[in-house]
Amino acid sequence: MSDDRRDDDPGDTPDGEAHRSEILDLLELGYEQLDAFVAWDEEAMQVGARIAQQDCFNAELLIDYLANHHQKGISGINEFDLRWFILSHYIRKAQADPETEERLPESLTRFFQFLRMQHSELVPSWLSSVLEDDAFYQHRRLAYHELDQMDEHAWDQEFHEWCRELEDDLDLRGLWLPRDLGDHLQWSPTMGWRESTLQGEANRDWQRERERLVHSGVDFDTIRERLTVEFQLWVDTPQARLDGMTPREVIVAERADRITDDEELT
Repeated sequence: MSDDRRDDDPGDTPDGEAHRSEILDLLELGYEQLDAFVAWDEEAMQVGARIAQQDCFNAELLIDYLANHHQKGISGINEFDLRWFILSHYIRKAQADPETEERLPESLTRFFQFLRMQHSELVPSWLSSVLEDDAFYQHRRLAYHELDQMDEHAWDQEFHEWCRELEDDLDLRGLWLPRDLGDHLQWSPTMGWRESTLQGEANRDWQRERERLVHSGVDFDTIRERLTVEFQLWVDTPQARLDGMTPREVIVAERADRITDDEELT
């Protein structure tokens, strides 16, 4: 059984020709880097052709994920992007052979080493802690594949717990948006496009400000407290581009419209 209900993280849902062109440009640049990476992997790291191709496959999925889901290249990656890719998106979407999947942290370690040495890409301080947490990645990978042995009812329950495990881990690091929007309102697991767009906007602002606070030496508990206050302010602040409505009001109105549309179809 596969899951299509949780296809993306809190990210962007772009539309239009300009976005598509931007994505294609990012992919083209990324694929040029991949060609050079394979050659470097074989020559400088002497890993052999098979492992180099596995590394390329894993790095390509990261490039595709960043371009298509966040409209950014590898140089713009943040800690949330990489943790979500490794610990959720890749596990659900790669459908690679077990050896290639097991090698993901190792592959990405070499890919970032290549970018640092050949393209002078800066290595963020959090990168090694993410890539070195191989035990957590392998645990989540195996746990997800074990879901295939369950019936539908058990699968739904265990998949929910699988997702919640990562959300709790991200929350402890100050990387996860609050679930609660206030007034008994929470993000919906089946969002309309307006709610999804607003969540993507909130997540971008959250990650940007978190990175600034981390660089300032603020601890995770304080970061979470500050960001939560700012998030709740954002939820209840009217915006001109939302025709003077608050994000909360837009979300409530969209959900009401969807209920009305569903009733009209029945």
